[in-house]
Amino acid sequence: EEKAKKELHKSLSDLQKQQESKHHEMTSANRQLKMEREVHQQELQNVKIKHEQNSQELMKLLKQEKKDAEAQIRMLKMELVEEKNIVKAQCRQLEKIKVECDKLTEELTQNEEENIKLRQKYEFVKQELEEKDKQISSEDDHLRRMDEARLQFKDQLHHLEMEQESILTMIGSEIDAACEVLSRDSAEKFKVIQS
Repeated sequence: EEKAKKELHKSLSDLQKQQESKHHEMTSANRQLKMEREVHQQELQNVKIKHEQNSQELMKLLKQEKKDAEAQIRMLKMELVEEKNIVKAQCRQLEKIKVECDKLTEELTQNEEENIKLRQKYEFVKQELEEKDKQISSEDDHLRRMDEARLQFKDQLHHLEMEQESILTMIGSEIDAACEVLSRDSAEKFKVIQS
């Protein structure tokens, strides 16, 4: 019994030593776990702070970009309104030019018709003069009177030729004026409309 009792005391002592050793290990493990938990919490806190800073910087950047985009949109709208006004003004100017061109075209047509009439009159007088010349050459008795008539018709013919030349010159001047009106600043006027 004494021997068994000693062995039990020894076993109890060994168990107590093991218990103390395990307690120290547990205490050390708890301390290590606590330190690791604190480090992990600190790292998590740092991550949260950095994330918050990044979020604030991103929001600030987004606000600035939104502000810049809104300013650019306002500027583009103003430019669009200005361009529309310019186009409207150019369209009105183009309409005026078209009206003036139609007017000049009508005048040119009238002048061409008058020129045709003058040409017909000229041909008629020329033919009449030729007939008179034939009559003068075939009628010796009325030579003097027909010679005077021939001179008179020649004067009329010369007058008609001068009148025709004057009308042609006037038509040419009106055509030149019309071309000058239509070509004046045409590159700038039609550039915006073409765009």
